[in-house]
Amino acid sequence: MIGSGGFATIHKGVLQDGLVVAIKKFRNPYVLSEEKINELHFISKFEHKNIVKLIGYDAKFGAQEDKETSVFFVEEYMPNGSLEKTVDGSQLDWSSCFLVIQGVALGLRYLHKRNVVHLDVKPSNILLDADMNAKITDFGMARVLNQSVDISTIAGTLGYMPPEYVTDGILSNKHDVYGFGVTLLDVISGMSRSKGASGQASIAWGWEARQAGRMAELLDLSVLDEQQLKEIERCLQVGLLCIQFDPADRPDMLEVIQMLRGERDLRTLVRPGYTTKEQPNSSWFLPQWGCLRVKL
Repeated sequence: MIGSGGFATIHKGVLQDGLVVAIKKFRNPYVLSEEKINELHFISKFEHKNIVKLIGYDAKFGAQEDKETSVFFVEEYMPNGSLEKTVDGSQLDWSSCFLVIQGVALGLRYLHKRNVVHLDVKPSNILLDADMNAKITDFGMARVLNQSVDISTIAGTLGYMPPEYVTDGILSNKHDVYGFGVTLLDVISGMSRSKGASGQASIAWGWEARQAGRMAELLDLSVLDEQQLKEIERCLQVGLLCIQFDPADRPDMLEVIQMLRGERDLRTLVRPGYTTKEQPNSSWFLPQWGCLRVKL
């Protein structure tokens, strides 16, 4: 076993042709309906350098008490693990981080052009191949927007879900933009001397760093040149734009890509409503490690 999550265990395997793969076995197959399996079949046809290839799956549904019921996903194997572990271990220099960030943005743009939203964009769902190219994985929650979607149950990772989804169940491409923004801030804060910020902490860190103009103080300038520092400052602002409270104020992924590359001017930034820790008697609920506050 090479990994384990809330719904599945992940094993390394080898196909008959010698291809090394990752095999995801769901602990409870009933978290995936047959409709969801059909949706994943559609997604499995996607081909993009920044999306983990779903090579195939096996789904057998019987009665709930039937021990033969099983669901397996077979995906391409990513030897360098997740972005979460890489950033925590400070294993990437800025040039590599910047390529990873752009790769994730390109992958999301590809999905959105096909009316697919991932719904769980976060560092642990971004894997790195042998050449440290970023690939988006874990499409268990993904949805096709041109189909009717039952959102009676809100699912995802607190801290990476936008407020309109949690409070009103609204789904759009801007859901992934929000998760991308938090992930981007996680990466930048992970490079800082403070280390370890994520979710709410990285949002607060990012806003305060921008407002105080302290990026140069927070980063190790001995390994950065002037151009790289400008790239980091631009990425910081893009990340904050992506987590704007109003979805209409967030850029789409094409705009994100253009802003990251310096091909488009940065939008005017409005301070997000969740850049500080919860105050006493607040009417907002702040998840334990998240950046999202849900009005109760």
